[in-house]
This record gives sequence, C-alpha cells and structure tokens, in this order.
Amino acid sequence: MPTWMNAGDANYNAGTVSVRRAFSSGLSFDFNYTLSHSIDNASAAEGSSGQDGAVIQNIFNPGQFRGSSDFDIRNQANIDVVYELPVGKGKPFWNNAPGWANEIFGGWQVSSIMRFSSGLPSVVQGNQTWDVNYWQGTLAIATGSYRVQNGYDSSGNPSVFGSTNAANSFADGYPGSAAGERALVRLAGMKNFDIGVAKSFALPWEGHSIQFRAEAYNAFNNVNFIQPSLSLQNPTQFGEYQNTMPPREMQFALRYEF
Repeated sequence: MPTWMNAGDANYNAGTVSVRRAFSSGLSFDFNYTLSHSIDNASAAEGSSGQDGAVIQNIFNPGQFRGSSDFDIRNQANIDVVYELPVGKGKPFWNNAPGWANEIFGGWQVSSIMRFSSGLPSVVQGNQTWDVNYWQGTLAIATGSYRVQNGYDSSGNPSVFGSTNAANSFADGYPGSAAGERALVRLAGMKNFDIGVAKSFALPWEGHSIQFRAEAYNAFNNVNFIQPSLSLQNPTQFGEYQNTMPPREMQFALRYEF
C-alpha cells in the first residue's frame, strides 16, 4: 500500500536576463531569457504515473532518485511586441489623411507573443521487473550508448531517437535500486507564435472607440511533438511521438472602449 510521508527534496537555480521598452512612439517590447535547473527526488506525473505522481521510487534511499525535475526547462525565451502602424491622424505618416482614408488605413495595431523552450526530461518505462516500491511501474536504466535527436526515425515517424532499436540500449533497473533512472532523455523543445491584429475606429464622442481584433494562437501552425512512447514493453514504437500540442486556433472579437 502507498505510504505518505515528508521525504521530498528539491532545489531550483536560475538566472534571468530581461530587455524592455515601455510603449513609446507606437512600439513596446519585452524580451526575457531564463537559464535554469530544477532538481528533486520526485516530481508529479513522473513516468506518466498520473494522480500517483510525486513518488519516491526507493523509500529506503530517497536520494537515489534525485535528478532533473520532470518539469525542468533548462532554456526558455519569451518575447512580446506591440506595434502601432504609423499611418493616419496623429501618426508620422499621412497625418492629414481625410476621414474616409483614416478609417481604412489608420488605427492598426499588430502584437505578438513568442515563446521558445528546450525539451523536458523523461524517464523510460521498464518491463515490470524488479519493482522498487511495488506500487508504480518499473523504470529502466541505460545499458548502452544512445543518441537523442528529436527528429524522424528510420520509419519516417517523429521520434526521440533515430530508430526504435534504441530500446536495446535500456533495461530494467537493478533489483532494489532506483539509481540512474531519472532524466534519461530530453524530449523535443517547443516554439510558438501568437499573433494579433487590431483596428480601432474612433467614435464621435471623446475617448470612445470600437476595436476589432483578430488573434491567432500558434499562428504559423508549428508542430510541437509530445507524449513519446518510451516503454520497453512496446519496442516497435519505442521513442516515437504519439501526439502534438494544439494546432493553429483563431478568434475574433469586437470591443467597445470608453
């Protein structure tokens, strides 16, 4: 049966660099880069354990399972930009535009949020042999050399490895030990671009306007692979990604501002 106790141990170290421009002359942006490392001896959802996550594999030696956290993102960059097109009344270009032209060409704004991050670490599921805690599924250790490439394997499928034969480089952990099981591979990184376009229409009353917005999430429809098959019980698909993050999504809005 599972036992609950205060045995978790974790630490997080990071450094952040930020460059920021406050909104001026129609432009603002924010750039943040974080280099970090999160380490613990158990993480929620470790080994796809779902609600039974945060499990210390060897309770007789909690430190054996110490390693990179399942949510450890080593490198992450976030960029946001807001830019008002300099055209129309009150702008550098065509400031004297007639009303009809200003309604068409003036009041446009473009914004974007961009995110880039390195891949998460992952364990490799074993063959259900030599369980350490007799509650969670067994985990594997590396017994040979392997190369993580996060591209396409010899079958043309998106994969962590170049071939499903990489399964031969892993085996069940040693009896009674959880050493060498953490963060055996790093999954594919992620990149995402969200873009918004807005057009404001001034109303006759001071401070009142109507804004139309069109927003696209994952605007370039980047494919970010997730959920690889990393179980020695399924060697024919070993390392192959089974899912992706959501594709492009769009939404439109009409907002009255006063």
